[in-house]
Amino acid sequence: MSFYRLLLSALILVTINFTSSTSIALAETKERYLSLDSDSSQSFANLVQQAEDLAKESIAQEFQENPGLTEVTTIVTATRNRQVVPVLRSRVSRNEWQKDSRIEQWTRYFADAKYLLGFTEGNISSSNSGPSQTINVPAPSRPASRQNDPAFRDD
Repeated sequence: MSFYRLLLSALILVTINFTSSTSIALAETKERYLSLDSDSSQSFANLVQQAEDLAKESIAQEFQENPGLTEVTTIVTATRNRQVVPVLRSRVSRNEWQKDSRIEQWTRYFADAKYLLGFTEGNISSSNSGPSQTINVPAPSRPASRQNDPAFRDD
């Protein structure tokens, strides 16, 4: 009789192991790379806003088109002056997205992108509007989640 108990317990353990590994295998994640072109008249704050909008649309579309998708990672790069630099990375699960789809809380911002893309502190030079004219751009207002994020700093 103990042989049958041992066999039954082994069968139960194998079944539990198989079902738990199957549920893990059914989890599907997707990583998506998107790119923006930035012109010389655009501010860095506008570029970040455009990148956030693109990431939000992409994530919503991915979850809508693929019901089996459990997590999406979106990386948005920007091209300016022949430089291609990552601006942000958003990673969010379907459950988190359904609870709150505000992109800022699921996003890591790459603050060095501002300098690598050639944006200067608060100013944008306009080459089309005459000799050495400078346009002052106010500092972007950011939600608290970005202000506390060490990856998004203006120093």
